Amino acid sequence: MRLVVIGAVAAGLSGAYSAMKNIEDLEVIVLEKGTDVSYGACGMPYLIGGAIDEESKLIAKAAREIIADGIDLRLRHEAVGVDFGLREVTARILDTGEVLGIPYDLLLIGTGANAVKIPGTEGIEGVFTLNTLDDSRRIISFIEEKKVKKAVIVGGGYKGVEMLEALHDLGIKADIIEMEKSILNTFDPDVSAITEKYLLDEGFGIHLGEKLDRLETDTYGETGERVSRVVTDKGEYDAELVILALGVRPATGFLEGTGINMTKGAIATDLEGRTNIPVVYAAGDCAMIFDFVAGIDRYLPLGTNSNKMGKLSGLSMAGKPARFRGVQSSGYVKVLGMEQSQTGMTDTAAKKMGLDFGSVLVRTRDRSSYYPGSRNLYVKLTYLKKDGRLIGAQMAGETGTAIRIQGLVPAIYANLTVYDLEYMDFGYAPPFNSVWDSINVAASKAVKTLSLENS
Repeated sequence: MRLVVIGAVAAGLSGAYSAMKNIEDLEVIVLEKGTDVSYGACGMPYLIGGAIDEESKLIAKAAREIIADGIDLRLRHEAVGVDFGLREVTARILDTGEVLGIPYDLLLIGTGANAVKIPGTEGIEGVFTLNTLDDSRRIISFIEEKKVKKAVIVGGGYKGVEMLEALHDLGIKADIIEMEKSILNTFDPDVSAITEKYLLDEGFGIHLGEKLDRLETDTYGETGERVSRVVTDKGEYDAELVILALGVRPATGFLEGTGINMTKGAIATDLEGRTNIPVVYAAGDCAMIFDFVAGIDRYLPLGTNSNKMGKLSGLSMAGKPARFRGVQSSGYVKVLGMEQSQTGMTDTAAKKMGLDFGSVLVRTRDRSSYYPGSRNLYVKLTYLKKDGRLIGAQMAGETGTAIRIQGLVPAIYANLTVYDLEYMDFGYAPPFNSVWDSINVAASKAVKTLSLENS
């Protein structure tokens, strides 16, 4: 039996190895458009900023190791089409232009996503997206060669704020331009405002509610253009380097018109990665994933989701389904001395779904107030008014805050309520928390709010 996998990063290789471990005598062919495989894309801002000193540290498995494991890894092979009736992938060898058909018995699509670009900016020196390992190499090389001192980041999401830290660590002054009213807008605005204030107080240029108008350029040589300024509907910002952190879109253009179900380019799957096409699976940033808290399929391009769905797809191919309910949108982000974390639904998402919900945001301390170094820690809980069931949580604070959300991930998973959390027996010692943990404090406020509303 032959498994063909399209894509050799997180989802594709997780699926390939999962299937190999569980299906005897399986031939595995992995097609990869580029030359970089099995790398941790989430670590790229830290590679650029110097926190990670060697690119090799981002590589989970080198190509030679994958081949030694018995996988037929074919680099520089771009999938350009699939005939689901014939069960054949059409691939182009980029080095020669040769086109060949590759039959499959099982197919896993793990093509990932492409960075959103601004039309007309390609070819302008100094303008980059950050989506692949090669992107990070080009940014590092440009910064070193041009001795960059001033940059603009367009987009204030996870990647945008992580790049703000990376550039700061390199001594580069950077501004963020964000068209929404807050950075990190997968969080609620009142949570992101905590980090915004920190960055503004530290002197960083965070420009909210500004829409990009154009990039201005200087000419060099006979025909070259290099970026010199970013112009928005509200201001102008000098820049030698521009990072476009505008999000990603599923890399599924080659599947248009094939009959595979997609939503805005993201492939629809079940909980085990199956698509609507027999023996065809999809996983990672090219696919949807089920959010069990919201009860809907969503596009959530995260490394955790890619690895989970790759593994689950391989198990499913082998007839060994796992107990998997879906995901709950958990995530962390760090920028300089500030951290945010979230799991489940935000107020914004709950409102869009028309839920009857309540929420509380409390300011607590990350250790006993009398212990040296005690700092503010913010906890937000979102819950259903009818029974107090926790449906979402967010945290913000200084270094060490984000990981505390782990105490609320299983609470949402297990359908616990704020009543359960009010007296939950969290551990205590002055260097770690107060005698009433921050989660207890937030839950107690939620219970009091519910009592007042129901009285």
